[in-house]
Amino acid sequence: MIYAGFDTFSYPGDAIMKSIWENTELLWCGFYLGPRFNWSSHFSTIQQMGWGVAPIYTGKQPGTLQAIRYRSSRDPKDVQSALWDNGALDGKEAADQASASNIPLNTILYFDVEITVPDRDWLPYYRGWSRAVVDRYYNVGLYTRRDHAAWLVDKLNGDNLLRPFDICMPTIWIAKYNRSNPNKAPIPAKDFLEDPLPLPDPKTVYSGASIWQHIGNFGLKWTDSGKTRKFHPVDYDSSIYKDPGLGLLSAV
Repeated sequence: MIYAGFDTFSYPGDAIMKSIWENTELLWCGFYLGPRFNWSSHFSTIQQMGWGVAPIYTGKQPGTLQAIRYRSSRDPKDVQSALWDNGALDGKEAADQASASNIPLNTILYFDVEITVPDRDWLPYYRGWSRAVVDRYYNVGLYTRRDHAAWLVDKLNGDNLLRPFDICMPTIWIAKYNRSNPNKAPIPAKDFLEDPLPLPDPKTVYSGASIWQHIGNFGLKWTDSGKTRKFHPVDYDSSIYKDPGLGLLSAV
């Protein structure tokens, strides 16, 4: 089974979330954590509607950790420890934000990677982040592009400069647009929910992924129960899980 979902930075509002739930085949949504976004107070409401929820945390990005390295000694282990500790602070923040939103323990928190360079400094940071998330009884995920996911998983399996990676591997959510609307062009007349949900192409996505992004920055269009045509700009996704926040537990 493939389950349809969407994610968008700005919370659409309770009425729109209810209308989308009742009038489309979408079953889950991304849920951006923290005060930068306006999702946090709505978890219980949308869960009661029936939505599956994939929590998304946006932490420090690859290529942005040089200051931590410069403040550390030249001993590689000291540098790695400083990067790990900084990641652990952000992992605690992610878990605290999830808890403040009433997101249950054991839910997967997806780290959103917007800068997908293979940065060796970012590896211990993400490992520290993961360790802190798991220590607080949440699970870890990664929302990134295919090449970056493959690089990270390879490094997590084989890079033991600081310590072995002693926790579960992340659940992978691949960001790759099949279609996009980057220039804010008029929303096409085509209603994308009329077609069957696109299956991921194994030639273009990371084979270890469980979730895939397909369509970016398009208006999600639907007809509500009052026969009114509506749209909201979203990224359009699919998953092997009915509830990507619960992963395999959603199949139980």
